[in-house]
Amino acid sequence: MHSRLSISAWNIHGLKHKTLGDKLSNIDFIENVKDLDLIFLTETWSNEINSIPGFVTLSTITATRKSNSACRLSGGISLLFKKEFENAIFIEKQTKNFLWCRIDNTILNSTKNLFICGVYIPPERSSYFDEDIFHNLENDVVYFSKKGNVMLLGDFNARTSKLEDFVSKEGNTFINDITETSFEPKTRDNFDSCVNNHGKSLIEICKNCNLRILNGRTLGDSFGKPTFHNKDGTSVVDYIICDQELTQTIKNFVVKPPTYLSDYSQIVTWINKTSPQNSTNHTTPSSKVYRLPLQFVWDNDAMNSFTACLKSPQSQQKLERLINHHIPTSKDGVNTLASEMEEIILHAARKSLKIKKTKFRNKINNVCNKKWFECRLTRMSTNKTFS
Repeated sequence: MHSRLSISAWNIHGLKHKTLGDKLSNIDFIENVKDLDLIFLTETWSNEINSIPGFVTLSTITATRKSNSACRLSGGISLLFKKEFENAIFIEKQTKNFLWCRIDNTILNSTKNLFICGVYIPPERSSYFDEDIFHNLENDVVYFSKKGNVMLLGDFNARTSKLEDFVSKEGNTFINDITETSFEPKTRDNFDSCVNNHGKSLIEICKNCNLRILNGRTLGDSFGKPTFHNKDGTSVVDYIICDQELTQTIKNFVVKPPTYLSDYSQIVTWINKTSPQNSTNHTTPSSKVYRLPLQFVWDNDAMNSFTACLKSPQSQQKLERLINHHIPTSKDGVNTLASEMEEIILHAARKSLKIKKTKFRNKINNVCNKKWFECRLTRMSTNKTFS
């Protein structure tokens, strides 16, 4: 059984914040990314290469300020991945808007290398937007598609509504593509009904390069959840896009709930990777089994008897000890308090209530082992022989 490689993108809206400080040191940020294998952070607004424990970080250059009066840098893409993949992930190309890396097929359940591009495209009206951005992206996709599978992910500032990202066969008279990788993709859903010029350009790239958008058609995001949230509303501008061959192997895609760390939601998908070579045990570990709690019969007299038992001197002493006992205000302290309170309630329930008994089905013995069954088979065989 193959394990999976988690790949994510998140417009972090600046690594530094005047109130939050360095987001890479924020506990909630670390909690959001610690279980990922690879993540692109876009709009870092920073030239610094910072990291978090257990990860390797690579960054692009940021766009330069348009004027000396600009209060901050613009753009910026950082790639963070687990140290265990240091010898399998390599930078192929980096610009101020794209960061291309290669994942070696030795860790993938594939014969092809995977070329992933972290993307940040400024809004159309931004002074940092270059009209050649989508043209350059399409050229890169064509180039890397010849070398392996391709995945794009990040903030495209593209609103695509439910535009088809493939050339529809309906009503056409051309000869249909019947190759192994050809299929009619699922209809894509989207909470965002708007379309902008960036969206049209992105859809054209998908059609020209045989790419498919995962948002709104993949298990985990069947409705196309918004990826951007602010006081003016929501929109879908962050995507994960794959070539058609790779799309058929991807089972899940999720848009994480928004957090205070950014106006943008984190997006995640998973691809198959090879199991560790040093693993000797190929069996799936069994899940831990827990006993079901006791079930008590609650009838007309149950409330009075249970209340009386809780008011008994023995139960009151236990409650008093629990109240007077100093318990630290930590996770372990809360767990301890909950366990002791549960024990007091269960003790009173056992003393005052009837326990509901579970009915077990009688064991069915194998009749083949019975002597009478052997005798009956013998008689049947004998009668068949003489007849």
